Amino acid sequence: MHDAEQLLIKQCMQQGGFAYWVVEDDRAPDFPYVLDDVNVARVHGYGTAVSGKSSPHPNRVHGMSLPLDRRQAWLTAIHGRLTDGQFEATLPSGGRVRHSARGCTSQAQQQLYGDARTWFRVKEIKANLRAVKYEAVSGDPAFATAMAGWADCMRTQGQAFGSPGEIRAALDESRQSGTEARWRRIAVTEATCAQRTGLSATVHSLDRHHEQRLQAEYREELVTWHRLALSALPRARTITASP
Repeated sequence: MHDAEQLLIKQCMQQGGFAYWVVEDDRAPDFPYVLDDVNVARVHGYGTAVSGKSSPHPNRVHGMSLPLDRRQAWLTAIHGRLTDGQFEATLPSGGRVRHSARGCTSQAQQQLYGDARTWFRVKEIKANLRAVKYEAVSGDPAFATAMAGWADCMRTQGQAFGSPGEIRAALDESRQSGTEARWRRIAVTEATCAQRTGLSATVHSLDRHHEQRLQAEYREELVTWHRLALSALPRARTITASP
């Protein structure tokens, strides 16, 4: 579905005389609390799937390279204008997001899902639930207790990190310093301590608990998301199979 939507956006942009590059899905990992697979850590260390970092987005690079007036036209072609009508979603975390009902993105979603307005609403709610769940898990007292044990384990192994987040921050600052072997060792230590101290079991249990709670609370929106997604699959397959 992601690839089909990207291809439809590209087609729409090219029809308007604009360049557009089809990009891969770059969502964050689904389990962001801690690296807990020792084998993955040993083989891959901190790859982009763990760090969340990837190569520069070609469309952003292209957009920023354009003269100001052309850049604005390019952005409007993709996203439309809110003054031309808008879609809206109230997020589980609070607040509200809006998107133009015009532009190539909304046009592609209308072609693919048949109801771009509803798709935007349930898509944004479903995506926001990931952040809501993360906050619920990381704010649970059991999480704090398990994390303290993990940090103690890391210190005994010579790694003074209080949380996986501290590792990610340090990694982002030094990724270009040519110390891949060191970071691979830290990754293995992180995963080993997650298993040894029970942090892995704790966060998996908390994640399942809050996942089920949120699924029940937002059942109607999630069912609608799945209904629209399933109905879009045949169209997506046809679009991605085309030359």
